[in-house]
Amino acid sequence: MTKLVAVLTLLFIGGCNSMNNATAKPALLTEVNPGVIATLQQAIIKAKGGKLVTLADTVFTKRSELLLSHGSKDSNGMPIMGAHNIKSEKFVLQIIGKQCVLYYPKKDMSIELKKVSCKAQ
Repeated sequence: MTKLVAVLTLLFIGGCNSMNNATAKPALLTEVNPGVIATLQQAIIKAKGGKLVTLADTVFTKRSELLLSHGSKDSNGMPIMGAHNIKSEKFVLQIIGKQCVLYYPKKDMSIELKKVSCKAQ
């Protein structure tokens, strides 16, 4: 019985270590639909805060990186003073093992994207 417990413990520890050792790789989406877009939008809000961003239907299909630029005009179409000085924000779609994550380098934050499928780039 103790041998069984010892073997199971070693298997469990080995399994956890292999998950932790999985490296993040740049990824591309394998499917884009309104649910995937909504998941990405919520992940971006969770990472950086602010308002809902508009994403193209082709987001993360050709490149693993997304640069969000701040609007340079207000709701009336007038230029916002100093908006050109605000840096773009970068997000990277990654795959760790079989899990897609959205990485936000500014905060060194990874957000798990449930029900989103991707492949290594």
